[in-house]
Amino acid sequence: MVVTNKSKIAINNETDVIKARLLGKKIAFATGFGEIGVAEIEIVISELGTNIIKHAGGRGSMLFQSVKDGYVRGIEITARDQGAGMDNVEAMIKDGISSTNTLGIGLSGVKRLMDELEFKTGKGRGTVIRSKKWIKTDYKSKKHCSVLSKPKLGETVSGDDYFFKHLPSYVIFSVIDALGHGFHAHQVAKHALNILENNFQDSLLSIIKRCHEGLKGSRGAAMSIGMIDFKTNNFQHVSIGNVETRVYGTPSPIKPVCTNGTMGLIMENARINVYPYSKNSCIVMFSDGISNKFEIEQGLLRKSPQEISNYIFTGYAKNYDDATVLVVK
Repeated sequence: MVVTNKSKIAINNETDVIKARLLGKKIAFATGFGEIGVAEIEIVISELGTNIIKHAGGRGSMLFQSVKDGYVRGIEITARDQGAGMDNVEAMIKDGISSTNTLGIGLSGVKRLMDELEFKTGKGRGTVIRSKKWIKTDYKSKKHCSVLSKPKLGETVSGDDYFFKHLPSYVIFSVIDALGHGFHAHQVAKHALNILENNFQDSLLSIIKRCHEGLKGSRGAAMSIGMIDFKTNNFQHVSIGNVETRVYGTPSPIKPVCTNGTMGLIMENARINVYPYSKNSCIVMFSDGISNKFEIEQGLLRKSPQEISNYIFTGYAKNYDDATVLVVK
């Protein structure tokens, strides 16, 4: 990653937050962001700067810098404070959670508006929040995703969930299938999703282990995670339980290995498998509510992810189970 146009400002009071907004706005425009992107960046600066005032008594700073990942332009914002720190980052990022009895929308808002978010914190050690936002028009056409999902017939919510994140140098995605059906399974899947959303920058093995630890005491879940690395042209995959994955557009379809177990209950010998990847490949990931009897012929493979997912979902989704299919192409 190349860094340019770097500037730092101390945050001691509300006036400094206003100055930080103006400085960040200037750097964002210089980087190449449009009006909407700049407005979102200003909101993030306000949230992070205000947090330094509220949580650290104005003992902090903000660093802004233009960054490049290959030809993709972006901005990195680092907020650093000398406050008490946080002991449960994942809880603090959820909407409605706040240690100062406010609306609790700050960190969750930053998470939604930025593309990457990283925390270093701990009780009594202060907090460093590093976030990045990329100019999506620089890379938006690389990969597209289509997901179709439904709960078991008679249920109002599903125990399945999914994740998809497109960044300049890689794409990461997942399908989660909590054991059982209904509200409690839905809550387990959402918890696993929250862990994944907050740790997707880690290695796949680290993510799956965090999910396993985070789901202990629950009914558990199956989960597959895939990552396409554009720099190495490979596909990394890890799977626990019966969420299956297939890769088409290769000389013969690839069926990545699934490790036996249930996250939160028992997980043995989880490992990352790496496969070659080409730009014409199509990856299908699906819960066991989708019959695995389908095949994708060459003619269908030329169609859009939406058409492929619709074909699988319409013909192979089961009514007696939660069902989810995710297609990346």
